[in-house]
Formats: sequence, structure tokens, C-alpha cells
Amino acid sequence: MGFPRIHGLSRMPLELLIMMLKYWTPYDLVNMSYVSRDWYRIAHGLARFLSDEKRKVSVKVSIDSQKKAVIPFLGGWDFIFYKYTSYIKSMVDVSALGEVHTLDLFYCPNILDVSALGGVHTLYLKYCEGLVDVSALGKAHTLDLSGCKSVIDVSALGNIHTLNLSECESITDVSALGGVHTLDLSERLGQIPLDVSALGGVYDLNLSWNEELVDVSDLGGVHILDLSHCYKVYDVIALGTVHTLNLSGCMRILDVSALGTVHTLNLSGCFMLVDVSALGTVHTLDLSRCSSIVDVSALGGVHTLNLSGCSNIVDVSALGGVHTLNLSGCTSIVDVSALGKVNNLIM
Repeated sequence: MGFPRIHGLSRMPLELLIMMLKYWTPYDLVNMSYVSRDWYRIAHGLARFLSDEKRKVSVKVSIDSQKKAVIPFLGGWDFIFYKYTSYIKSMVDVSALGEVHTLDLFYCPNILDVSALGGVHTLYLKYCEGLVDVSALGKAHTLDLSGCKSVIDVSALGNIHTLNLSECESITDVSALGGVHTLDLSERLGQIPLDVSALGGVYDLNLSWNEELVDVSDLGGVHILDLSHCYKVYDVIALGTVHTLNLSGCMRILDVSALGTVHTLNLSGCFMLVDVSALGTVHTLDLSRCSSIVDVSALGGVHTLNLSGCSNIVDVSALGGVHTLNLSGCTSIVDVSALGKVNNLIM
């Protein structure tokens, strides 16, 4: 005796189904749409309704080559994240997703045309290595193109608030990006050095691991500046007006006399640095692994001071007024009697 067919769900009014299924996740709706034609209609209608209601939801979907039909009816969701699987390489057409608010298409290497995504507010295209033309994306608020190694022309992206171009090896001209608020141009290992003279107005600028970068004289207007592991940078006289400055691993720096007005300063691993007498007014100072430093008598006014690994420091008697002090690995220190009032002491 066979089981009777149940038609009740597919025959219910859409309004009633919405009341029953509105707590389903979008992932459930995607799976539901493949049961039958009727269930596809239900899922499609429910997705459209929720889109009209402007509900903000997180869609996590794994798409294989047999499930391309999911893309059109998810176009109205506010947040879509296509989770990469070994099958997603087949996804090419994203033209139905132009009205999505936040869209993450991480590692979709076959996507070539993103002209329909110009209205997306927050767009993540990380490691979409087939992309070349991004001229239509200039109205995005947040755009991540990190790892898009074929992108060359970014002249249309100057009005974006947050822009990630890390590992974009083919970009050589960033002169149009001076109006970007937060800009990541990090990890250009062994590439032709960028001319960053136009970026002095960027609020938060990450240039870490730009191994060929030398001239940073125009970056004094940047509020937060990361130059860590820019091995060829040595002249930082112009950076005294930066609020938060990361120079860790910049091994050629010798003169930091202009940096006393920086609020937060990281000089970790600058092992050729000797004279830090001008840094006594810095609020948060990291001098870890600066093994050539001996005299720290001028640093008593620093709030948070990291001297870990500074093995040649002997006298710390002037540091009793420091709030947080890290002396781990300072193997030459013998007398710590002056540090009794340090609030947080690490040895």
C-alpha cells in the first residue's frame, strides 16, 4: 500500500505560507526550491515578499553547477554570501544581484562582468582573479578587491569610503584615490613602487609590505598609517603629524626625532635604532626587539611602553611613572626597585 500524496503545502495561499515559513533561513528556502516546481514557486514568492519588506538577512549558500537557478530569486535579499566550494568556479553571471545591499563573492574566479553591481553598497570580490574592469563600482561604500591581480585601472574608485586593494599587483597608478577614507594597498611584494604622493588626505592608509616603497614624505596628513615591513623606508621626518603610525620592521630607520608628537607609535624590530630621546611624549610606544637601544631615561612620560626583547637596556629607574610596561626579555636589567608604582608590569 503506497503512501498518499500530500498537496496541502503547495496549495496553501502564499500569505499563510509566509506566516508559517518566515522563520526559515534563506538556506532552507534554497533547498526547498529544488523539491518541485510548486515548492520553487513558494520559495520564490517568499523571497520576493521578504525583499519587499526590506528584511536584513544573511544568506549562506553553496552553489554547484546544477543550482544556478538560485541566483535570480535571491537578488532581492539584503545580504548574500556565496560560500566558496569546489563547484562555484562555474558561476559567471551576477547580473541579477545588482540590488543586493551587501554581497560577498569571495573567490569566484570566473566572474568577469560586474557592471550590474554598481548599486551594491558593500561588495566583497576578494580573489575574483578574472576581474579586469571595475569602472562601474565607483558608487560602492565598501569595496574589497584584494587579490584581484588583473585589475589595473582604479581611477573610477576615488569616492569609495573603504577600499581594499591588497595584493592587486597590476595596479601602478593610485593618484585618483586621495579621497578614499580607508585604503588598503598592502602586500605588494617585489612590485614596482607606488607613487603615494596623492594619498596624503586618506584617513586610514595601509601600505604594509610594500617592499619597494621609499618616499613617504607626502603622507603626513594621514591619521592612521601602516608602513610596517616597508624595508626601504628610512626618512620619516614628515610623519610627525600622523596620529597612529606603524613602522614595525622598517629596519633602516635611524632618526625618529620628528615622531615625538605621534600618539601611537610602533617601531618594533627597528634594530638599528639607538636614540629614542625624542619619544617621551608618545602615548603608546612599541620598541620591542629594538636591540640597539640602551638609554630609555627620556621615556618616563609614556603611558604604555613595550621594551620586550631590548636586551641591552640596563637602567630603568626613570620608568616608574609608566602605566603599562613590558620588560620581558630585557635580560640585562638587574634593579627594578623604581618600578613599584607601575600599574601593569610584565617581566
